[in-house]
Amino acid sequence: MIYLHKILPFFLSPLGIVLILLIIFFFSRKRFYVFLSLLILLISTNPFVGNYLAQKLESPYKPIPISSIKENDAVVVLSGMLHQVGDQKYSTYEFSDPDRFFAGIDLIKQQKADKLIFTAGQLPWTENWKPEGFVLVDKAISLGVPGEILVTDKVKNTYEESIAVTKLIPNNSSIILVTSAFHMHRSKYLFEKQGLNVTPFPVDFKSSNLEFSFLKFMPSIGSLGLTSMFIRENIGRLYYKIIY
Repeated sequence: MIYLHKILPFFLSPLGIVLILLIIFFFSRKRFYVFLSLLILLISTNPFVGNYLAQKLESPYKPIPISSIKENDAVVVLSGMLHQVGDQKYSTYEFSDPDRFFAGIDLIKQQKADKLIFTAGQLPWTENWKPEGFVLVDKAISLGVPGEILVTDKVKNTYEESIAVTKLIPNNSSIILVTSAFHMHRSKYLFEKQGLNVTPFPVDFKSSNLEFSFLKFMPSIGSLGLTSMFIRENIGRLYYKIIY
């Protein structure tokens, strides 16, 4: 099922749709499909479009000061920030985006909870990797992070993360949930389904305050990524709403 979740969004993404249209053109030889492909690419790579869709995903969440957060039972940091680099002789782990990790540490250091929980994210095609949560625990310990640091069982997706966390803390516990802003809507929904009281702490914002510039009308790969993220995340939200 995890493979389907990863593959299906591609065919509904701008690149997937363009690929399908070009295949149709190859057999039909109707230029309309080439024109439509170009139009989709121009729209999906436009910085204003990408930024607008990212804002829609992140709404209503905004950056918030840690001082505004009340004390909870635990800080929960979701996986999705590491990748492995190197070869058979030597490999290591690097951050794709460290915001989740350092937000969790800052919350603990400012005594917003006594427990820090990392989820042990590991996908089927990364079985030779160390589960993410264990890498992050080692890093947190090396930085002298106070309090109790826990890691969940291995998990493959957000739903499994929500289940795994309930095995470490009592039902109805209050948690500060740390994840990317675009991912918070779905995550909060799933953790509350498990009977946890969730205080969102969104980080890793993808949208920005764009100022008008003719350069902003230039197509960009980054904007294509934001458009694709919008589609992928909404598919995930719809799936979990239907299933859970």
